[in-house]
Amino acid sequence: MQSRLEAALTVFDDPAAKARELLRLHRAWQSTSEIPGFLRPVIARAWQRQGSLPPQHRPLGDQQVLERRERAEDLSAVVPLLQERLLPLAAEAGNELVVSDDEGYVLWVTGPGPVRRKSEELGYVQGARWRERDVGVNALGTAMEERRPVQIFGPEHGDEDQHPWVCTSAPLLDPRTGSLLGVVTLSGSYRTAHPHTLSLVTIAAREATDLLGRKHDGELRRLALEAARSQPAASDRTVVVDDAGWVASADGFGVGERIRLPAGLAPGLTWVAGLGRIQAEPLAGGWVLRAASGSAELELRAAPHPAAVLRAGAEITEIPVSARHFELLALLAAHPQGLETRELLARLESAQTEVTVRAELSRLRKRLGGLIESRPYRLTVPAAVVRP
Repeated sequence: MQSRLEAALTVFDDPAAKARELLRLHRAWQSTSEIPGFLRPVIARAWQRQGSLPPQHRPLGDQQVLERRERAEDLSAVVPLLQERLLPLAAEAGNELVVSDDEGYVLWVTGPGPVRRKSEELGYVQGARWRERDVGVNALGTAMEERRPVQIFGPEHGDEDQHPWVCTSAPLLDPRTGSLLGVVTLSGSYRTAHPHTLSLVTIAAREATDLLGRKHDGELRRLALEAARSQPAASDRTVVVDDAGWVASADGFGVGERIRLPAGLAPGLTWVAGLGRIQAEPLAGGWVLRAASGSAELELRAAPHPAAVLRAGAEITEIPVSARHFELLALLAAHPQGLETRELLARLESAQTEVTVRAELSRLRKRLGGLIESRPYRLTVPAAVVRP
């Protein structure tokens, strides 16, 4: 999340006067489609995105909401924390607390009965989808688009029916990938607007992210311990990862925090970029990847798209590569004794520097695991180039 927060109004602003000023700008925009120059930039961008709105869709049924909650396991795990941090504020300020998923579907709504009944009149209910393109500019949808905390006051909302409201939202992000998990929102009458609400919602969202980070660290420690217990005396080169490729432990491999697992990884022999030929063994919630021996051959295909095809026994693994990486591989295949950086530079068709050549080879080595050695750069398996 961005560190700079931009509240909709200051403690010195009169909410009623602010609403009148914004209503004038909103109606001018509605009649001319021109964005007024006095808007906050986040609102100007949101109004610019809003086109003609489709009829609001029917909310999901209770069973569909339950299924979405079950699928959104990480989001469900932080809802109790969000409720603990924000419900007392919501009750005092006459606000409701709303948590939506990564597609903008409202999955949890809690708060005082009077404000909930008013929001139900707008269709802001459990199971409804509140992206900008569904219901116009609103804090939940704008936080999704901007991927940052936002507060939208009164006539900053795109739909005039939402003008009596102030809504404050913050995105909930996966600490591992940065992907959107959902959005947390406090909504109530615009007369309850306060800049501190934006800070409180933002802090609660960050706490939720921290909680998920600690939860994931615990899962990785569990995987590492389980792998050690199952093979306590193993001396093989191994990497233990979760199902998303996050590394729990590594022995004999130089890897980062995460590796890219092949799609549809199954137990048995396979090729993993950055590791080479491995034996994959399933673990509850992850994998043990062991270095596997055996001969292999590399076929470099230029068409229909550049690819390195690795043959290891009955296994065939096709690894797409860029045109530049194919050119480098073809040069190494033609010079099995190896080439230094300057020798590669002299043979490449387009002019580069030694620094860029080394950078390209570094990326290529990460992609092809143990197929390329350095000093000099050379292929570790026999290779042939197939051109159309």
